[in-house]
Amino acid sequence: MSADYLTPEQRAFISRYREKWQHIGLSTERINQQHATDAVRAIYTALELTEPEIIIVDSPNAAFEYIWDLLKVNSQTILGDAIDSSYWSRIYSNLQSDLLVRLPVDLQTNLHSLFDNHLAKEYANLLQDQLETQWRNVFEQHFGRRDRHFIKNIFSSCRKPEILIAGGSYFDFCIHSLNYHQFKHKLLILEEFVKNCGWTFFFQNIAIISNHSTTINIDSNNHIHAEDTPAIAFTDGYNLYAHHGELKLERTRQLIDDIGWAHLLEKMNTVEIDSWEEYKLLRIVRERINVQPMQFLKATNPNTGEVRVSRVSMRFASAIEAVRWVNQGRT
Repeated sequence: MSADYLTPEQRAFISRYREKWQHIGLSTERINQQHATDAVRAIYTALELTEPEIIIVDSPNAAFEYIWDLLKVNSQTILGDAIDSSYWSRIYSNLQSDLLVRLPVDLQTNLHSLFDNHLAKEYANLLQDQLETQWRNVFEQHFGRRDRHFIKNIFSSCRKPEILIAGGSYFDFCIHSLNYHQFKHKLLILEEFVKNCGWTFFFQNIAIISNHSTTINIDSNNHIHAEDTPAIAFTDGYNLYAHHGELKLERTRQLIDDIGWAHLLEKMNTVEIDSWEEYKLLRIVRERINVQPMQFLKATNPNTGEVRVSRVSMRFASAIEAVRWVNQGRT
């Protein structure tokens, strides 16, 4: 039995369920905090885990910042262990095995490819690539060679709604179009999560739910893309720039520099030399003879709170001079 033997009505439902799950899994609407909290609590209950403290933040990057603030002061016990894929298999994989064991193998093979969703995968992969690159530098500065362990552990805790789009739409189709309604309640746990949560980091004691992105731009070939604006944007000003499905490396490097320098400024003693509008000219205090003095221009967007940091020459004594130098391409 293959997909060719489905009725015309059943074949029509394939696109219906694909569209339904892409719509909820790549939503740009702000999450409802109560619905998101309920969806995450339902998952902990299904996994027979104690209900955690639930934190809601504006972006996956803000979730990393929350986790970083705990890890850098050795407070990882507040988070508890990561709830990784071995736990999640109790929901997703059990549903998969319970449902698909009832379908002929050739039908499974034919149907599976019809529900693949490259846009959802691309969204997840681009965002993870940028976050990994950006935060690896920050963690390496603090933890040295242990940075990879911490980054891996954080991502092992993360469940991404868009990654569940293909499987969820597949299960939904099978349950409703092939009449396996006895599994609806199992799918509902996943559907409520995909509908109501952004990237969510599951730990034993704390779950951190990210809000949806506010912008997802794509090109005519359904790839993440924008020319001179963010391809993916979040309400807190965290952005991702992409060109036809590929990260814009120069923008990514600038973002990494901003984050890295910002965290350096947090850890070091700084003196404000001058300010102008949203800009501050800051100097790292030279505490030891072998520490080279450094000067930075810090800009804080008054509307979004986004912080941009550039290292500037020690010759500048005023913020406006440093702003002109940065805007002229450091000539």
